[in-house]
Amino acid sequence: MRLLDGFSVRLDGVPVEDAAWHRRKSAELVQLLALTPGARLHRERVVDALWPDLPLDQALPRLHKAAHFARRALSPAEGILELRQDVVALAGGHTLRVDAVEFEAAARRALDQVPPDPRGCAHLVGDPPPVLLPDALEDWIDAHREHHKALVAELLAAAGQWEALLRLDPVNEAAHLGLLRSALRRGDRTAGLRAFDAMERVLDEELQVAPGPGALALRDALVALDTSGPPDLPRAGNALLERSGELESLHACVSAAQAGRGSLVLVSGDAGVGKSALARAFIDGLAGDVTVHVGSCDDLVAPRSLGPFQDMAAEPAARDSDVRGILEAGTMPEVLPALLAFLGRGPTVAVVEDLHWADDATLDAMRYLARRLATLPVVLVTTFRSSGLADDHPLTGLLGSLLGENVVRLPLESLSVTAVRDLGGFDDDEAAEVHRITGGNPFFVTEVVAAGDDAVPTTVRDAVLGRIAVLPPEVRELLRKLSVVPGGAERWLAEALATDSEPLVTAEASGVLLGDADGLSFRHELARRAVESSLTGTELRAAHREVLDVLLEVPGASRARLVHHAALGGRFRELVEIGPEAAAEAARQGAHRQCAEILRLVLESPHTLSDHETARLWWERSYSSYVVNRFDAAFTSAETAVALADRVEDRHVLMDALPVLARAAMFARGPEAARAAAQRAVDVSRREKDPAHLAAALTELARTHSNLPSVSVVAQPSSASEEAAIEALEIALDLDRPELVARSLCYRGEARMSRGDLSGFEDLERAVELAVSDPRLETRVRCLVNAAGSAFRAGHLADVERLVATGLPLAEECEFYAGQYRLRLTRAAARASSGAWDAAVDELEDLLRSPGDPGIMAPLARSILARLLARRGQPQAGAVLAEARADERRTQSAFVTGVLEVAATELGWLDGSLAEATPAASDALRRVTAEGYAVVAAELTAYLRRADVPVDAPPDPPGPWAPTLAGRTAEAVAAWGRLGERYERAVVQAGSADPAQRDEGLKTLVDLGAVATIPAVD
Repeated sequence: MRLLDGFSVRLDGVPVEDAAWHRRKSAELVQLLALTPGARLHRERVVDALWPDLPLDQALPRLHKAAHFARRALSPAEGILELRQDVVALAGGHTLRVDAVEFEAAARRALDQVPPDPRGCAHLVGDPPPVLLPDALEDWIDAHREHHKALVAELLAAAGQWEALLRLDPVNEAAHLGLLRSALRRGDRTAGLRAFDAMERVLDEELQVAPGPGALALRDALVALDTSGPPDLPRAGNALLERSGELESLHACVSAAQAGRGSLVLVSGDAGVGKSALARAFIDGLAGDVTVHVGSCDDLVAPRSLGPFQDMAAEPAARDSDVRGILEAGTMPEVLPALLAFLGRGPTVAVVEDLHWADDATLDAMRYLARRLATLPVVLVTTFRSSGLADDHPLTGLLGSLLGENVVRLPLESLSVTAVRDLGGFDDDEAAEVHRITGGNPFFVTEVVAAGDDAVPTTVRDAVLGRIAVLPPEVRELLRKLSVVPGGAERWLAEALATDSEPLVTAEASGVLLGDADGLSFRHELARRAVESSLTGTELRAAHREVLDVLLEVPGASRARLVHHAALGGRFRELVEIGPEAAAEAARQGAHRQCAEILRLVLESPHTLSDHETARLWWERSYSSYVVNRFDAAFTSAETAVALADRVEDRHVLMDALPVLARAAMFARGPEAARAAAQRAVDVSRREKDPAHLAAALTELARTHSNLPSVSVVAQPSSASEEAAIEALEIALDLDRPELVARSLCYRGEARMSRGDLSGFEDLERAVELAVSDPRLETRVRCLVNAAGSAFRAGHLADVERLVATGLPLAEECEFYAGQYRLRLTRAAARASSGAWDAAVDELEDLLRSPGDPGIMAPLARSILARLLARRGQPQAGAVLAEARADERRTQSAFVTGVLEVAATELGWLDGSLAEATPAASDALRRVTAEGYAVVAAELTAYLRRADVPVDAPPDPPGPWAPTLAGRTAEAVAAWGRLGERYERAVVQAGSADPAQRDEGLKTLVDLGAVATIPAVD
């Protein structure tokens, strides 16, 4: 079916004649259903859309007539439009393809890429953009058309087609700002100021508002542009062919920074495309009053913590700053403001090279700086490889979060055939052949030119190795040693590796190495890797050992570099000596991935450690793994630490490791395993008379008994959680430990809220305030997670949105992905309860696409999604639930199994397939009842009964489930209403003997789009 730019239908490829739609309402009926998820609607919603002014008894005959003529138009296909059980369905049993629906799906895929591909978005949106049913004038189409228009606007914005976006929406401020930024990057003051005048005029005429501060800042930067001519663009031979536009954009950012408007510039592209060459040329062309700092990320097994910023702090320009000392000894809360102050001292350009190799702390710093650059005279430029980034690569998440008008993206393309011809002096045929083999990659092309052979080498590796093959043996030997040093070598290191100065001179003169007074490097990382890949295993290990021996003699050598060469050189004694210190440094600066990786190398090395030390390192690895969402690794590491500590009777490690085991077990295996570990942590700490450890263990015990894993709007009171939190709070107050007080208040407040004591919310708000004293942002996020969950289960849905909005940036900043996922899952559940099902489904689908291992939270998210889809009659609900039930590691938990069986039972009730309790449902009901999961037991019982399966009521069902199961309809309706749970309230009403209640319940189900539920409650 075509709904874009007109209306037409094809059946098995054969067009339906336009004359077949001479009855306008028959066409509208088909169009309405085609635009509805699942292509089915309750008849009352159809009537409200197509005959809004008619009462139901007058509209229904018209509906049947429209359906009749629609079937005639779609003949000879049978069963293609049906009215059954008050539901109108299109294409039942047939495959339905709708161009508008496919356009939306393709648009969402394009826009969900991080970052969206501008060319792909431009190709998809077309010129001019498609219009949904342009000839339709009826009111029902307006909402669909606005939705489509908003999607087109998103595509145009992602494609940077600002003029087309303004034709679609003349008051779109993002489009006006895009035009201003484009003019600023081109250095075109006239066009920019003309665009500002147009923006000012249309905003005044249409909205009676003035341009905002962002637009005013861009106008000021445009006014400040030097119009005497374009900047003198630097050239490094022909290496900057086809890069003038990017250089102009970079210099425009400097002009804006000098006017007080900072920016982040993301230079991306494949390896060898010229990212570093562009950065060097940009720096060479800067005026003398601009301070320049340059740092690089390294391709080490565990990169240096804050490596590029350590490079900047070691530069002569940083000598009058204390930033170097803070980087070496400070924690992240101290480091980040110091970096911001260091870079913001005056007009500054800071370049961070090779961000794809960055450690976690560097990514945290980039995120922190990016959010604060807009009002500083700073241009922060970073280069990274855009290809090959996996969905779970930490940089992918960072790139997705870098939004705003001060973020400039400069994707670099390969060279054209013309540029290849000019670069190499080829004739047209030669240029075409070189371009075919090299793909226009500038580095590969220059290596082909330098090789000078008649035959074009087919790979970069062949080109590089062919170039060095003609050099003397001692030079080749030096290059092989230097090839194991990522990024580049200090001159003293290169001199120590050379037999004398002659090989260095020859290597530099040949152009294979580039050097200055401080160090040397291969012309490109691709060249270094080509040489490194030519080494045998024995040669590779020997080279790493020789580099390590030199570095060990240098005071203050980077521990990360020492670990890299010790690990790859097989020097395990040095690895075990240096590794734990390097891991501790990484953890202190928030680089938990690097900490976990270093400790993996240490713990897997054949060099033996004492059991005491091994146990402590396993504990440290478990904590770092937990923070970055690697729950299985955290769980197994903590289990190993506990087992070793038990064996050697190391009570200190045991008291540290058991709470982390409880924390990881909650998401890796479920609340039962977490509860056992937390209880043992309490017992050990109490026996050892260690109050600090006891308070920490008690907060973990309170957590395992709390509603943290729940996705239900109904709270389950827990005296065990409250008692543990109260005892922890008393100890924390005696110890004067604000961070422990915050965690204790967090769980005491949650426990109070769960039994209906709203003063618990004061505890939660106080916990959030106190958590600021903990340098680990994770503590604040955990408090916000519990506050949001408690607000949800109290029916305070506006508070949920506020608390989640507060917590998500903090979780992202400290890479606490478990907290981030849990916050978004709570928001999705709250939106589902409030009836905002579209927003809930979008959130859940986005969560389930996100990288990483969310543990039991993934099947819990799938359970909500499957139920929402099933209520709307969407067939994929079963597949979503099946995927959740397939994860055997997660479904060992009685709690998780119970939640999934509730979902399966609701699906069986909705499609009529559940005639009796399945063995899985019966077993789940027995297990959740035995474990005390009263909310899950009550909900499972309710849905089994709705499917006419006789089940005894569980003991003490909590919240609204008690009157629901007891058949006290009025009380249940009121209780669900207080929680803001629209669906359960409507289901209870629809089953009422009171006609008014029943009608209201059915109307709510219609409003929710619960087309599968309506026949089920009849």
